[in-house]
Amino acid sequence: MFKHSDADIQTTIIMKYYLLLISFLLSLNVFSQEVNSDKKKTFNGYDGGMMLHAGYLKTDVIPLDYKVEGVTKGIGGAIRFHFGEHYRIGTEGYVSTLKLMDNGSYMKTFWAGLINDFYWNFGKFMPYSGITIGGGALTDCFIFEGDNHDWISENNVVINKNPFIAIDPIIGCDYCLTDAMHITIKFDYLLGFGNENLYFPTGPRVYIGFIFFH
Repeated sequence: MFKHSDADIQTTIIMKYYLLLISFLLSLNVFSQEVNSDKKKTFNGYDGGMMLHAGYLKTDVIPLDYKVEGVTKGIGGAIRFHFGEHYRIGTEGYVSTLKLMDNGSYMKTFWAGLINDFYWNFGKFMPYSGITIGGGALTDCFIFEGDNHDWISENNVVINKNPFIAIDPIIGCDYCLTDAMHITIKFDYLLGFGNENLYFPTGPRVYIGFIFFH
């Protein structure tokens, strides 16, 4: 029987999650129109969308005496609710995979959390800065002999999975194509805190995607 990898399962969860978010955004349409009728509103709309990312990470996996370093790639997205003229709060989640050794080895990071940020409008540009606090899981697979392209049992494979607390400072900027559609680019530096068995890869990531506003 064909078995799905953790990567496939986590990516599927992300996709289903954001399909639900899109449906939720649409359902908020009527509510936000009613609230927006008040000029002195506190609630000031919402936005959401998906982003691709890439970054450069490194860490030392001390028990294996192995130095990890390379490019990670992934996908995810966010939904945020606007309050007042500059503040947003919402949720976001991502999955990011750092492939290693060209044999199917990887370090895969999944995280989600509560995002808080502040934004400012300068014509077509909308810079923002904030922080996400949440949690996730780091899944490691190191194949030191053989690879994942055959049906032969490998004798030297190490798999490890650990949860972590996520703290993720971000800075970015939207370019407003229209009032309803923005292109966004942002940078972050995800930090993970866990037990002594967590050897968390750190480094900058850059994200790009489309954000839809209402």
